[in-house]
Amino acid sequence: MCDGGDACVKKTAGLWGGVCEPFSSACELASIARVPIPKSSLCFFLWHQRKKRLDKSPQNWTLPYLGIAIIYDVAITMIHISFVIPVYNGVMMVDRLYERLAPVAKSLGKYEMIFVDDGSSDGSFSALTALQARDSNVCAVQLSRNFGQHNATLAGLSCAHGEIIVTLDQDLQNPPEEIPRLLEKLSEGYDVVYGLAEARAHNIFRNVTSDFSKWISRRILATALNGNFSSFRVLRRWVADEVVKYKSSYTYIDGLISWTTTNVGGVIVRNDKSDFESHYTFLRLMNHGLNLLVNFSIKPLQIASLVGAASAILGLIGAAVLVAEKVLYGVPVQGWTSLMVVVLVIGGVQIAFLGLIGEYTGRILMNSNSSPKFVIREIKKGTKRSGAKRK
Repeated sequence: MCDGGDACVKKTAGLWGGVCEPFSSACELASIARVPIPKSSLCFFLWHQRKKRLDKSPQNWTLPYLGIAIIYDVAITMIHISFVIPVYNGVMMVDRLYERLAPVAKSLGKYEMIFVDDGSSDGSFSALTALQARDSNVCAVQLSRNFGQHNATLAGLSCAHGEIIVTLDQDLQNPPEEIPRLLEKLSEGYDVVYGLAEARAHNIFRNVTSDFSKWISRRILATALNGNFSSFRVLRRWVADEVVKYKSSYTYIDGLISWTTTNVGGVIVRNDKSDFESHYTFLRLMNHGLNLLVNFSIKPLQIASLVGAASAILGLIGAAVLVAEKVLYGVPVQGWTSLMVVVLVIGGVQIAFLGLIGEYTGRILMNSNSSPKFVIREIKKGTKRSGAKRK
């Protein structure tokens, strides 16, 4: 069954043209009242009753409509596990990843693989389309441009139907064979389980920036793993639904998970070295750190206030000392060089903090403009094709 009225409507609107959108509140009421009817079925039932009244048609198509809706609900809820894999210029990795993931997926029950092409320029979506033609359990999602790994993952979560969702990278550094271990840990009652690398296979530069992000996480987020995140994770359906509700333009999946639940576990997994070249540049890594720092805390602004207050106090103390020396001892005020140094240092600090305030203000502007987190150009799943979707 669908978990919420709005989610139900969004999942069915693509198939039925959004006809039950006005009844999302009724679906939500059905959820609150614990009505034992799949809510998309209830939506179409209500829609058809309204249509009959408006058209004053003597024909009764309620049961066929309701039957089709129930079949749709049953087909959706049969999916036990969804795999979400963002892909960016990874045409050489698609088939290799599928060949290793498919046996694991088949051993876990009814599944779907959602590959999200994040604006690739190397023909990755064509490879995904060919893969989907071979396996109806594969869903190929194409974004309109490159939105970044976290936004692409969010797009995949919005398309997933499984009660359990696994996210992993395209480069096979996260071995699919380790997924059953994460699921076993999840069965202990956790909401989210991360696969934590026993030894990182990145270069020194990447490891240093990763350590910096973890350091920020430990001080900003209420995390159960001491800021030790990874893109190899397993989460429950309700957690994914809460993460997808995020409306702002800047996305950091692990921060959203930390906002949603602290019932998080971790499993030490093998981290293989990949021959796939990472597309993470210094600027991309810094942007992730900035998203974490600015989107999930006001501590930088509080630090700026404290530094400003400390500077003002030190300035007053220094001024008092100079005045006392002049009045009591006749010591002339000297030190043009030291004065310039102080002015330059304080001026630099002020400009830096103005830039920080500008970062917060700019994000407010972007969020008020409803800048999309992702735009789906096309979805290919089974024999169906869906058009664009903006979120």
